Amino acid sequence: MIKVYLRGFSQADLPLVYDLACKTLSEKYDPSLFISLSLSWPDGFIVVESPDGIKAFILGALLPNLQSRVLMLAVSPDSRRRGIGTMLMKRFLEESSKRGTRIVTLEVRKHNDAALNFYHKLGFLRVGVIGNYYNDGEDAYQMQRWL
Repeated sequence: MIKVYLRGFSQADLPLVYDLACKTLSEKYDPSLFISLSLSWPDGFIVVESPDGIKAFILGALLPNLQSRVLMLAVSPDSRRRGIGTMLMKRFLEESSKRGTRIVTLEVRKHNDAALNFYHKLGFLRVGVIGNYYNDGEDAYQMQRWL
């Protein structure tokens, strides 16, 4: 198993994080979004680094009414099924809890069974459907977990 460690995002990480997002997530994002969100809640943007570079990241936001939201979670294909996504999500839940969050929300493609199973194992429940959520028109499940 490769050695990895979790740490906060730094602006110098942007090229590698953006590249990972483009390779693993189907939506396309403006790179400036990563910087602006990292400034609004630095503890909600966590990367996983190995000797080979950044292998995963999670990016979230604080919302009103004691909520936080996972905006993106990406794990490089060569690092999947090794517990890295679980480590990231657990750290995100800890950081959310430190800020007084009571509910964590996220959206996931309706047909992404691997992600749905992953989030379900971490205690997330489906609470609704958002029609045409993604750029290609696919619906999303809205999921949440109470802390």
